[in-house]
Amino acid sequence: MINLIGNVENIFERLIKQEVISRSILIGCNNIDINFVEEHFECVLPTEYRCFLQIAGKSAGKIFQGTDIFFPRVLKLKDEARAFLVELDVAHLLPADAKIFCMHQGYEINYFLPGSNDPPIFQFFEGQSSVSQSWASFSEYLRASVENHLKQWPNLD
Repeated sequence: MINLIGNVENIFERLIKQEVISRSILIGCNNIDINFVEEHFECVLPTEYRCFLQIAGKSAGKIFQGTDIFFPRVLKLKDEARAFLVELDVAHLLPADAKIFCMHQGYEINYFLPGSNDPPIFQFFEGQSSVSQSWASFSEYLRASVENHLKQWPNLD
């Protein structure tokens, strides 16, 4: 098993070094794209999330396949998540300053709150009556996601 402890950059470097994913399959955002995300989120992006965008913000092979997390799709998630929560009559669960960076299959919302370089990640699933802090940090969220994908595919290209 690959040791995926560390920040976002270390996680991707270990995957590349172990030949689990090719550097060429990772498509990052440029500074203009990242500025769009920052304007959309109305905050300075957390360091680790910014690093994710730089390395794999547009594509990451099989990682996050079927998940809305990549640019430019991420720019539409706030409105979609709010509409979804209104429909479920739980819009009050989403803090006003939540930065929604990921939705999965229309039933899962993941977000962070600004203020930390590697912020905790909060999650809401359809059918729940509350939000949970599912990961202590964005880098922990990424590590857990990669480990789940590795259970299905030994190669993430």
